[in-house]
Amino acid sequence: MNASSSVRLSVVIPTMGRPILIKTLESLIATRDFEHIEVVVAGKISDSHVLERLQLMQKEHPQLVHLPVSFPVGDSSQKKNEGFRRSRADIVAFLDDDVYVCEDWPELILKPFEDAGVGAASGPSLVPDDVKLFTRLAGTALQSKAAGYVAERYLKAGEHIRPISWSRIIGCNMAYRRTVLESIGLFPPEFWPGEEMIAAWKTQQAGHRIVFYDEAWVYHYPRASLWRYLKQMHGYGATRIRLLRAGVEFEPTTIVPGLWVLSLVVFGIAACFSTWGSTLLLLDLFAYLLAVLYITLGKYAETRRLEHLLIFFLVPLMHLSYGIAEWVEFFRPNKDLSEG
Repeated sequence: MNASSSVRLSVVIPTMGRPILIKTLESLIATRDFEHIEVVVAGKISDSHVLERLQLMQKEHPQLVHLPVSFPVGDSSQKKNEGFRRSRADIVAFLDDDVYVCEDWPELILKPFEDAGVGAASGPSLVPDDVKLFTRLAGTALQSKAAGYVAERYLKAGEHIRPISWSRIIGCNMAYRRTVLESIGLFPPEFWPGEEMIAAWKTQQAGHRIVFYDEAWVYHYPRASLWRYLKQMHGYGATRIRLLRAGVEFEPTTIVPGLWVLSLVVFGIAACFSTWGSTLLLLDLFAYLLAVLYITLGKYAETRRLEHLLIFFLVPLMHLSYGIAEWVEFFRPNKDLSEG
């Protein structure tokens, strides 16, 4: 019997060695049928406490592998690729190092691949309750209509598997058929962040189906400070322009924040010279804030949680950071967006 035949699922976790990695691993170890799951942690770990905990886990669970690798360019992409090359299963899943999974997640992420036409699958990324108020609000803003179609990736809507477009895949909770990922050349190290979206685009272009399974959810910790959250939004905006430059399908709604920022600049300059410019600027701001109020009240009506009214103040910052990043990337491309 082939040594890999008993491994039903390989899980690759690119890591920066953060302490929360241990929680991610503990949740995987607690899943059903863990003895038939292989976990490959790819990344150097400088925190001695985290490394010691990982090594203790390895002694108890031989299928837990650690690759102490790092790369000066495309670090996340190359860690995914190294982990993939070390993995053995026909289905390979990729998780971030700051998620934790439900006990039947392995079975659920495998289920879509019962259809031979499925090349990749993804599942929701939910916000855990045991986080601070700002962190919950950051996740809620991404689950609201303010995030456009991106909100679909953060919602657990029902018990069904549905086809999705390449741009709906969520990188912290996705899986690929081994032969499909090999056929598209793995994750492009020259394209980071957003390497998972390029891979999904290539998968779709090659004729493979990408699906989303609402039940295959993970809990993912959003950014815990305003600065890190704005930096995350900046990265999303810049990545969108990089994707367009790479030749992927154009989705008009993704440049709306950039157009809004442009309107503020144009009307703001006009306001310095004429009253009609001031009027247009005020109308622009009024219309925008009215839309944000509608989004905020809609989210509150959905959840009935008073704290969610506070996203009214967070959404404009999200759109500004995203929109500014689109223009920065347009005029000054390929700046380093890593968080370190």
